[in-house]
Amino acid sequence: MTASQQRRSRVIYSFPSREYFANLGIGPKLAIGFGLMILLTLLVIGVSYLSSVNATASIERTNRVRVPITLAASSAQANLLRMLASTRGYLALGEPEFRNSYLIENTALQQDLAQLNRLAQLYDLEEDDRARLREIEARFAEWRPLPAQLFALRDDQLEREPAYKILATDGISYGGRVLINTQRLIALQASQPATTESLSALRSMATFQGTFASMVSGLRGYVTTRNRIFRSEYDSNRDFNEIAWFQMNESAALFTPDQQKILAAIEADRAEFLKLPDQMFAALEGAQWREDLYLFKTQALPIGDDMSRLLKEMTDSQQNRLSTELSAGRAGLERANDQTRIGGLIALILGVGMAWFFTLNITGPVRRLTAVAERVEAGNLDARAQIETHDEIGVLSETFNSMTAQIQQNVVQIRREKKRADDLLNVVIPIGVALSDEKDFNRLLETMLVEAKTFCRARAGTLYLRTEDDKLQFVILRNDQQQLALGGTTGQKIPYDSLPMYQPEGVPNDRYIATYVALNGVSVNLPSIHEGVGLRYDGPREFQSEYGYESTSFLTIPLKNTSGEVRGVLQLIDAEDAESGQVIPFDPNLQQMMESFSSLAVAALEAYSREQALRQEIRQLHIVIDESKRQKEVQQIVDTDFFQTLQAKGRSMRNRRFSSEAAARGEGEPPEAQPEDSVPQSDTNPAEDAE
Repeated sequence: MTASQQRRSRVIYSFPSREYFANLGIGPKLAIGFGLMILLTLLVIGVSYLSSVNATASIERTNRVRVPITLAASSAQANLLRMLASTRGYLALGEPEFRNSYLIENTALQQDLAQLNRLAQLYDLEEDDRARLREIEARFAEWRPLPAQLFALRDDQLEREPAYKILATDGISYGGRVLINTQRLIALQASQPATTESLSALRSMATFQGTFASMVSGLRGYVTTRNRIFRSEYDSNRDFNEIAWFQMNESAALFTPDQQKILAAIEADRAEFLKLPDQMFAALEGAQWREDLYLFKTQALPIGDDMSRLLKEMTDSQQNRLSTELSAGRAGLERANDQTRIGGLIALILGVGMAWFFTLNITGPVRRLTAVAERVEAGNLDARAQIETHDEIGVLSETFNSMTAQIQQNVVQIRREKKRADDLLNVVIPIGVALSDEKDFNRLLETMLVEAKTFCRARAGTLYLRTEDDKLQFVILRNDQQQLALGGTTGQKIPYDSLPMYQPEGVPNDRYIATYVALNGVSVNLPSIHEGVGLRYDGPREFQSEYGYESTSFLTIPLKNTSGEVRGVLQLIDAEDAESGQVIPFDPNLQQMMESFSSLAVAALEAYSREQALRQEIRQLHIVIDESKRQKEVQQIVDTDFFQTLQAKGRSMRNRRFSSEAAARGEGEPPEAQPEDSVPQSDTNPAEDAE
C-alpha cells in the first residue's frame, strides 16, 4: 500500500460528502458514474417492463452484453493509463514502487483483455469491435518486450545517457590523468629551490590545476542536469584554463627533463579531453539525450496511445450501441412515454452533473498540475503542486513534488561540489605554496596540522613523523574541545610514547589506525571508531583515559614523498557539522582534498629537510677547512730555526733534570750527558712540544 493509500485509509468522511468523492480514486469515481447510469437504466427498465416484454428482453440483453463489455473496455483503458503512468514514473524517478505498480497494472490489463475476448466469444460482438480487439492484442504483443528494455536502460546510466557515458569513460580517464600529472608536476616543482621564477611557475601550475578541475566540474554539472548555467561555467573556466596553460608553457624552459615529459603527457591528455565536450553537447542537446525516454516516446508511447484510442473507440462504440438499444427499448414502451422522458431528463441532468463533477475533480487538478510543471520547466524549482485529492492525480502530484525536490537537491549537491573545487583552488593549494616558504621546522609542522584541521572543521588532530627505528613519533597534537596544544611552537612536549610500526617478531603492527596507514600507505576514513568496516582498529587510549575524551570519526592520511615513501601520518579527529555542531563523518571529497594537501605539505617538508641537510654539510665543510688551515700554520711554525733551537734546549733541560733526580735518589753517577746533537728525537707532536 502506497503512502497516499494509507492516508486515504485513515481519513473517514461522511457519505456522500464532497470530501468523500474528492478523495476517491478515478476508478471508483468512474464506477459510481457508470453505476448511477446502470441504476437509472434499471429504473427505466422497471418502469417500462409492464408495457413491453420485448423491450424488457432487449434491455436485459443490453445489460447482459453491452455493459460488461463497456466496463471491461473502460477498466482496460484505465489500467492502460495507469500502466503508462507507472512506466513513465519509473523512467523519470527510478523508484521501485513504480516498477511494482507497472507489474500489477500489466497483469490487470491482461485480465481485462482476456475478459473482453471471453465476452466477444460468448456474445455476438460486432465485427468492427472484434477488429479493434484484434488490433489491441497485436499492439499489446508489440508492447510486451519494450518495458524490460526501457527498465534495463533506466537502470544503466551509461547506456541511457550517451553524454554521461562519454564523461564517465574517456572524460574521467583523460581528465583524471591531466589532474594527476599536474599534481606530479606541482610536487616536482615544489621540490625545486624556491626562486621567483620557480614560485611563479608553481602558481601557474596551481591555477591550471584549479581551472581544469572547475572546468570538469562545470561539464559534469551540465551533463547531469542539462542546466546551461553549468555549460557557461565550463566555457568560462575553459578560457581561464587556456590562459593558465599558456602561462605554464612559458615557464617550461625552467623544467627538468622529468617535468618536460609530464608536461607533454598533460598536453596530450588535455587535447584528447577537449575533443569530448562537443560530443557531449551534441548528445545532450539532441532528441536522444536519454535513450530510455527517447525509446518510450518514439515506440512505447505511440503503442500505448493506439491501444488507448482503440479501447476508447470500443467503449464509445459499445456505449453508442447501448444507447441505441435502450432507445429502441424505450420506443417500444408506448404507455411509458412520460416515464421514459422523465428518465431521459434525469439521465441528462445526471450526465451533465457527472461531466461537471469529473471536470472539477479530474480535469481541474490535471490542468493546475500542468501549470506547476511549466513553472518548474521555466526554472522555478521551488514550485510545488497542491495535493487537492488523494486519488491517482493526488499520487501523481505527490510524485511530481518528490521529483522536483530531488532535482532541487541534486542542484544543491552540484553547487556543493563546485564549492569544494573552488576551495581546492583558493584554499588548499595556496596553503601548500605558503608551506614551501616556511623556514621554521616546528612552525612548518604546526601549520600543516592546524590548516588541515581548520579546513576540515575537525575538533582535534595529530601529526606523526616516522623515525629511523620505524616508529611514529607524536610531534604536534591539538584538541579544541579540551583546549589542548602540545608540540610545535608551544614548547610543550608530548608525553605519549611513539607508536611502533612493527612488533618484536617483525610482524607489522596494524593495531593502531596511524600505524596501519603508515604501513599500507593508504588513507583511512572511519565514520565511527566503533564500526568494524572489515578491520579492527584500536587507537591509543592514553589521551582518552586521561582527559575523558571519546573520539568518534577519523580521517587518517599518509604523508608520502614523491618516491612513495611514507614520511609521517596526518590524523584528523571528529569532523564538526557547520550548522548543528554535532560530530559527523568526514566527507570523502574532503579526503581527496586532504590527500592533495598532504602531497604539497610533504613537498614542503622534503624541501625543508634538504635545506637543513645542505646547511649541515656546509657547516661540516667549514670545520674540515678550519682544521686543515690550523695544521698548516703549526707546520710552518715548526719548520722555523727558532723553533728547532727551542726544541733542542728543551731536550737538554729534560736530561739535566733527569740526572739531578737520579743523584738525589743515590742511584750512582748519572749517565754522561749526551751532546745536544745526539739527543734522540721525541716521538711527541712538535706542536705539543712547542706548547
